[in-house]
Amino acid sequence: MNVHIHSHHRAIQWKISHPVTEHSGALVIFFPNWMYGLLPYCGPGSRSDTWKREVIFWREICDFFNSHGIATLSLECDKVDSIPTDDEIMASSYIHRTYSVIKDITKESGIMIKKTILFGHGFGSRMLCEIVSYGLKPAGYIIAGGMYTDIDSILTQKYLPLKNNGINSRGENIIPLLDPETKIIMSNLGKILQASRKGKGVIKLKDNGNTMSIHLPDDFFSENKSPSALLSILDAPCLILHGSGDLDIPVSNAFFLETKLRQKNSSISRIVILDKDHWFRDMPHDGDDRIIERITGVCIQNPVDHRFLKHCLLFIEDILKIRRNKKGTTSILHNPGAPFFQVDTMSGS
Repeated sequence: MNVHIHSHHRAIQWKISHPVTEHSGALVIFFPNWMYGLLPYCGPGSRSDTWKREVIFWREICDFFNSHGIATLSLECDKVDSIPTDDEIMASSYIHRTYSVIKDITKESGIMIKKTILFGHGFGSRMLCEIVSYGLKPAGYIIAGGMYTDIDSILTQKYLPLKNNGINSRGENIIPLLDPETKIIMSNLGKILQASRKGKGVIKLKDNGNTMSIHLPDDFFSENKSPSALLSILDAPCLILHGSGDLDIPVSNAFFLETKLRQKNSSISRIVILDKDHWFRDMPHDGDDRIIERITGVCIQNPVDHRFLKHCLLFIEDILKIRRNKKGTTSILHNPGAPFFQVDTMSGS
């Protein structure tokens, strides 16, 4: 792939990757799970683990799209192996700056906004809504493992399975498997939620001699900026995908999302893939094993489900009217838009 960097000497920057094969003229703009910071939003797990999981996920997705003639735009670190601070992430994801950078890069690359698809993963689906409310009007949206319920509920559900004194249903103690940062968040979850309601920007946490600071962005927890409120702005075709075994954002959010979006938008498709996690990877059938794989990071060793990638591709090609000839090369028709495909819950087999 050919990579173009939009640089203002920041540690983390928006980069566009063009396909090596014939370019269809389409662009997918990826909003990752960590748009508001790594912890606690992308936990449980250490900063290193949460960053690695998301990077591997979006790289698989971008490589797939690039191999099918579709350009991708995403936030990346200047240094391959570095992990950005939350300050650096927040500085790169301000709405006004994000909007301006997207407009500049698409203009420089000769790509029209109406031929773009916004892709939001996890908390990135909230940022997707924010950028649309700011004025960006793409051809459609993909919401993967997205959220509808309030942030407090999401954070509680993320860390709740680890509470219960660290003892799972088999009587096994999982506390030794937890990293120090997860332990700090678990010990201070009540303090985090209380501080979020008071609108505190940054709070410092302590546990057994370990300390960490976390960001609580302005209006992140307010009712008028809740995910359910922001979703009302989405008026283009939308594909909702969710893994039934998602331990980070419960699958119920996919059904709430569909119901909410259908109030003003008839071009909605929902797919639930059974026994897949937040990154659409295989999961064990046993609930305790799922939690252990989640907190140890073993889950990232499995590839992203090919059906997830295929459904994303079909949606993009349908919305943008991309045709493929017998040689596999692409071309894009004029006036992309309205039609969409309708799919419901599918099995993991």
